[in-house]
Amino acid sequence: MASDPYSVLGVSKGASTDDIKKAYRKLAHQYHPDKKGGNEAKFKEVNEAYQVLGDPEKKARYDQFGQYGQTNGGAHYQDFNFNFGGGGGFENIFDMFTGGFGSTGSPRAAEKGEDLHLSVNVAARDLGRKKVYEFEALDACTSCKGTGAEAGRMKECGTCHGAGRVRQAVRTPFGTFAQVAVCATCGGDGQIAEKKCRVCNGGGRIKAKRKLELHIPSELTDRYLVAFPREGNAGLQGSPAGDLLVTLRFQ
Repeated sequence: MASDPYSVLGVSKGASTDDIKKAYRKLAHQYHPDKKGGNEAKFKEVNEAYQVLGDPEKKARYDQFGQYGQTNGGAHYQDFNFNFGGGGGFENIFDMFTGGFGSTGSPRAAEKGEDLHLSVNVAARDLGRKKVYEFEALDACTSCKGTGAEAGRMKECGTCHGAGRVRQAVRTPFGTFAQVAVCATCGGDGQIAEKKCRVCNGGGRIKAKRKLELHIPSELTDRYLVAFPREGNAGLQGSPAGDLLVTLRFQ
């Protein structure tokens, strides 16, 4: 990629990781080739820029030397066409999960879902072919619409009285101090379920099988990274989903 990745994403060198990710998501959505008015060339350029700035090691190398190199094991973007949900004959070949299915912390509604990092082994016979793969992720519970409450019925938290925060007295050798903490009862939401959803047991999310269709290019070197914005785990309480990051390992 000849262009400056900072210019491509429209961020400054002092931009935070979250700012870089937000800029990437916005531009990837804007230029997505499957979208009306999309631009495949721009989409590739945005992806390549994010592979540099979204990786602390590559970002530091670029900041120091003004380049990130095209070495084996580097991150690249190739001509992948993809869609979710269709087709049969899938293979369960994803062999790595990070991000997990744990809690994202509080207040829950302010945080997006976890990113999923998946690894795909690509054999020589797969080059130039369309492959459909299956993986597991967390989807919003359709029964409670992600609220965790039976029929979506919520009530004010009796511990924090809807504030989402509680005051606590902390004793130290220097005296007693008051501090404000996230309410442990409602997780900072200010509301709790009148009755937990029976389908998701109050979690608001359920494990689900997903299918990812990839058109693998005829030429591929090892460790290509492709990012799919907001195709990771569903967020809590209606917050945005995380991203799906797929590394293709050529065998």
